[in-house]
Amino acid sequence: MNRLIFGADDYLKRWAAQRIGIDGFGPSAAIGVQRDGEIIAACVYHDFRDGQIEASIAASSRRWANRSVLFGLFAYPFIQVGAKRLLVTCSEANDKAMKMNRQLGFVEEGRLRQMFGKHDAVLFGMLKQECKWIGVTDGQERTYTTASA
Repeated sequence: MNRLIFGADDYLKRWAAQRIGIDGFGPSAAIGVQRDGEIIAACVYHDFRDGQIEASIAASSRRWANRSVLFGLFAYPFIQVGAKRLLVTCSEANDKAMKMNRQLGFVEEGRLRQMFGKHDAVLFGMLKQECKWIGVTDGQERTYTTASA
């Protein structure tokens, strides 16, 4: 069973940065996904500005995502932080990430040419009202409590 890990930002940011292959994130917050006592995924939220926040996701297992995990990972930027849009970036050569981003509901918005060596970076965005993981019914956002989040 997967569970979300909060309050271990520094550890989770280092864990994600190592898997993504970057030095670090700067000012940011992180949520981890734990299974059988082991971190199997982390989402780092960074660069919050003008209603947009960027997310970087790293995983060591394909079993990291389920509906409750996805609710938590999307509730943080859209409900707790109050972002209107979420941005993710990946290399066009990373087929798994490209597929995952589309399956999560992100829409391709642009490219940064040759950002990853000879490969372009693909920018994916999601607006709060497009997020299927936090739930909007008849144009109205669900009411959230600690128990339902």
